[in-house]
Amino acid sequence: MSVVRRERRRRWAVVAVVAIALVALPSLVAALRPAGPGADAGQLRDLVLRSADRPYQGLAQSRGSLAIPELPDLADVSALFSTTTTTRAWYAGPDHYRVATLTTTGEHDVWRMPEGEYTWDYGANMLTQLTGDPAVRLPRAGDLLPPELARWALRSAPADPVTALPSRSVAGVAAAGFRLVPADPATTIGSVAVWADPATGLPVRVEVTARGQQAPMLISEFEDVEQTAPVVTSPVPAPGSGFTVTNAPDLSGALGALGRVRLPNSLGGRPVRTANFGGVQGAALYGTGLATFAVVAVPRPVADGAADAAGKAGGTTTAQAVQLSVTPLSLAIVRPPGSRRGYLLAGLVTPSVLTSAAADLVALRRSGR
Repeated sequence: MSVVRRERRRRWAVVAVVAIALVALPSLVAALRPAGPGADAGQLRDLVLRSADRPYQGLAQSRGSLAIPELPDLADVSALFSTTTTTRAWYAGPDHYRVATLTTTGEHDVWRMPEGEYTWDYGANMLTQLTGDPAVRLPRAGDLLPPELARWALRSAPADPVTALPSRSVAGVAAAGFRLVPADPATTIGSVAVWADPATGLPVRVEVTARGQQAPMLISEFEDVEQTAPVVTSPVPAPGSGFTVTNAPDLSGALGALGRVRLPNSLGGRPVRTANFGGVQGAALYGTGLATFAVVAVPRPVADGAADAAGKAGGTTTAQAVQLSVTPLSLAIVRPPGSRRGYLLAGLVTPSVLTSAAADLVALRRSGR
């Protein structure tokens, strides 16, 4: 294998495992307008979960304060969780929307249409049609819109308790609120607070707070929103702009080339949640609720490179692994002695969970399985 190909695989391995962990993964003073009445927390949660077909259009901001290191090929993803991102969304349905990420120099748009996806890059003056629907993709700005972020959290922890919060006015909506507190102490997520329209269930503000912290690490909120169906049509190239058709980036393909190995049914006392994640043998999710972590088997050179990067970023070395914590994300790189492969682990779990999982992986190698 050439040095260039080996370096490319190493970069994609780190990108992929963080993407899985971040998918499978910010407070301002409330507006002074009077808020509406409260609502039953359990009923409001159910209404939010049923709101995927609720159309809307509006301007939103997400503000992240995670100190995620800028990994190779992952600068845009790191920025989503460490800076302020402004988006304008036109949402007609789960497979019919447009999201524009606004910057000081232009914008980057994503259209999801029944026939596929399109992206528009203002700086490159290029419209791209993406074919295919990869099982695993990188997080993007649209994933942090209040409705998407709220539904992700609630789907991840469907049985965890919720309690009512005081109502507040958000973007002209008299929103009712509730807080979800994960029941599993192994997750690094302390709470998720959601405010939504009590009549429609549309989330308008979400706060995610790490365990043991007071201030939210991620806030997503509408600045203005209308609950009306927008007109979203497939884009056409503007005069003078470029147009190309390409396959959607398939991270599962990159993972599949890295380490085809059967992973065990449990690690660190946590059952496998999704085996062969993204259709890839050698990638799996473990745990339940928000206490979930990803494991990816990779060739030894990839694991060595990831361990070196984690060490330089302040990671600690134990008998089983090199570990790095970037609250609320925990990372570990396992390199069993004498093995030609290693493992990348990442998730919204406490470091001790990954330490235990790493010990199991090392013991798995010693047992010859």
